Amino acid sequence: MAVLLVTLLAYQLVMQRRALAEDMRAHAMVVGSNGAAAIMFGNADEAYETLASLKHIPDITWAAFVLPNGRELAIYQRDPVASGVDHAGVEDIGWRSLLVRRPVELHGQLIGSVAVHASLASLYRGLAMQAMFGGLAATVALFLSLVFSRRMASGIVRPLLNLVQLTEQVRAEQDFSLRATVYGNDETGRLARSFNDMMVQLESHDARISAELQQRRLAQQQLNQLAYHDPVTGLYNRHYFKEKLETAVTEVMRYATSCAVLFIDLDDFKIVNDTLGHETGDSLLILVAERLRDTLRSNDVVCRIGGDEFAVILENGVSAAQAKRVASNIVAALSSPFVVGGRQIGVGASLGISLCPDHASDTASLLRNADIAMYRAKGNGKNNYHLYEHAKEND
Repeated sequence: MAVLLVTLLAYQLVMQRRALAEDMRAHAMVVGSNGAAAIMFGNADEAYETLASLKHIPDITWAAFVLPNGRELAIYQRDPVASGVDHAGVEDIGWRSLLVRRPVELHGQLIGSVAVHASLASLYRGLAMQAMFGGLAATVALFLSLVFSRRMASGIVRPLLNLVQLTEQVRAEQDFSLRATVYGNDETGRLARSFNDMMVQLESHDARISAELQQRRLAQQQLNQLAYHDPVTGLYNRHYFKEKLETAVTEVMRYATSCAVLFIDLDDFKIVNDTLGHETGDSLLILVAERLRDTLRSNDVVCRIGGDEFAVILENGVSAAQAKRVASNIVAALSSPFVVGGRQIGVGASLGISLCPDHASDTASLLRNADIAMYRAKGNGKNNYHLYEHAKEND
């Protein structure tokens, strides 16, 4: 029993420590991906908010974003005792704590690293409880075996052999749901009950670990949702838009195809916000997002990039005529009044169109040209679209 208990505890320690290390690596990867934009732009506040999302994980004591020059951009500390971060080495998985470091890359470029430190205190507390209970059970079993060893008979030997086989099966299969058969109230029966009580504790602890892992996986999914989706409209956000546009432009230049960017700015949306309130404004943005989704194709990418501004990426060799047709459909769809809280609200939209590679072959120029074209559409009377033209826009 003692050997089995030690073996089980040692195995649990190794496996749980390994699982926690893998979990910390996953958290470091997710947080590093979510904080890439903040590191790139040196935004310490946004970087800290990304790190602070780890506060729901009690084992994590601190986490930090580190720039390539070794300077800390932001550090989250659960306990103010941690006053600094040792950035030497790559990873430190000790027996008292775990320190995981992961590089942070954006578009193939190393922009920094993320370090996540976790304590193993809760793991040892759980194992200590198991050891205490298991030690008690083993002590009882040893005492009973010494007192009644001479009174053993065939009726006692058989249950003991069954119990030995069961413990070997538990050790081999790690199946904590197995239970010993209790034949009576004698010493063998008491031993079987003690064994079953220990297995109940182990099974309960194993179930808690599985539940915690599931919660952490759900938390990772929520982090991904927050990183790439706008909380008001449910559309993709600015971070996703920039990454997707970078990919689209790269494919255009690699495969000699084309893509288009449509900048959408709602006309007179500020008046709605100022006169009817931000709650009405948010409800209106949700309705605008629904119309955009209904108007565009399933493979077109529509994002809310801030305030009353939206953007659409058209891929797969789109032409200027096709982009104009999509823009015309969007203008027509947004021209009809919206009903918010029983009130009809009309906003309309101004669109700017920029094509790659016709108007630009890099994302920055492509975005700038689409923005210029959008303001040209506003200058032409709003509620319409304008295709960027080199000659006119540079006059």
